[in-house]
Amino acid sequence: MIVAQSKNRDIRKQLQKIPFVVLLLLNSMLLWSQTSNSDFERIKLISGESELSGIAISPDQNTIAVSFCKSEPIKIIDWQNRKITSTINAATWNSGSRLSFSANGKYLVAQEIGFSDFSQNRDRTIDYEIIDLTSGTAVKKFSKIQDAAVSSDEKLAVSLNNDEITIWSLPLGEKIKTFTIAGATNAVAISPDGKTLAVSQTVDAAEFKNQFKKDKKGLKNAVKFKQVVSLYNADSGTKIKTIGEFYDLIYNLSFLQGEDILLVYQTPDIRIQENNKKLSYINLIDIATMQPLRKGFTSMSINQPDMKNSNDHHYFAINSKGNRFQEMHLYDYQSGSLEKRFELAHRLFEKADGEKIINSSRPAFVFLPDNQSILIAMGNQLIKWNIEFDTTEQ
Repeated sequence: MIVAQSKNRDIRKQLQKIPFVVLLLLNSMLLWSQTSNSDFERIKLISGESELSGIAISPDQNTIAVSFCKSEPIKIIDWQNRKITSTINAATWNSGSRLSFSANGKYLVAQEIGFSDFSQNRDRTIDYEIIDLTSGTAVKKFSKIQDAAVSSDEKLAVSLNNDEITIWSLPLGEKIKTFTIAGATNAVAISPDGKTLAVSQTVDAAEFKNQFKKDKKGLKNAVKFKQVVSLYNADSGTKIKTIGEFYDLIYNLSFLQGEDILLVYQTPDIRIQENNKKLSYINLIDIATMQPLRKGFTSMSINQPDMKNSNDHHYFAINSKGNRFQEMHLYDYQSGSLEKRFELAHRLFEKADGEKIINSSRPAFVFLPDNQSILIAMGNQLIKWNIEFDTTEQ
């Protein structure tokens, strides 16, 4: 298992409960993985003055949406013809937005990118918009909440605001019901069947006191530095189970498309980060068994990384930070082994007729329909990484 690095040796010993790949294994994988930068192309669809912030591809793989910083509208791209087909004047935040399509592609969910992705002493507060792709208008807007999600049948939206979970109807945006979850933090997700809510929470000392009968200091540290994931009945709001693992500060919960697997994105409290390194973790939970999986991924991204599965579920990709530059890391999803790295050094993209390059520390990306390439949005560049697989990897 991977242990959250800490200056405090006692905390490290007491909280070795995160189900994950070993850091030593990660280091060895980095040594053996191949850096692949020879086969890429620049896709010229946007203005050189525009700064990209988010990108998403529709479930049918035909449409790509891109968002921008500086209050620019969202653009919709017909990927097959590589043409911008429409502009949506929504989610025009100065700092930009992250984008995701709902399960069947009816809605585009835009999440504001805040000044900082991480709030150590209080819950993060950001804006969300749920946009109808047909009309190009926002059917529901949320201001200063922690999280929001759309159900797989696209009939409901779920929002998390402090300790309050609210279910909303779509497309009307009317409140259906609300229930309170004490200690809820930054993330909520709704299962593909719509029956279960996953919520990140602070550690309740009373719930775990029996587990720490002989280790009061360990319980104190868990309450201070750790969080848990709890499952709730989406209809009644009653708790089903708290997953039996302690996590670091959780900033995203999301279900893998087509799977009953929950991704848990977490990063250690800054007070127990070794050398203040931004090492963050992505753990997996099997919701059918309500058990954590002993497989996961890591990132050294300065900000919250983008992370996605390939359409055939063979690969998992995440952006990270190398020794000098931002990087894309491509993993074998089943084994968890790091297969390829793509270095996002701007000098590599400057073969562009002297065009201005806008620097960015927030790359976003999507797997393209062929499962052999990734489209990366970074600064004012759209970069298509054609992954150089060995013939034995196909």
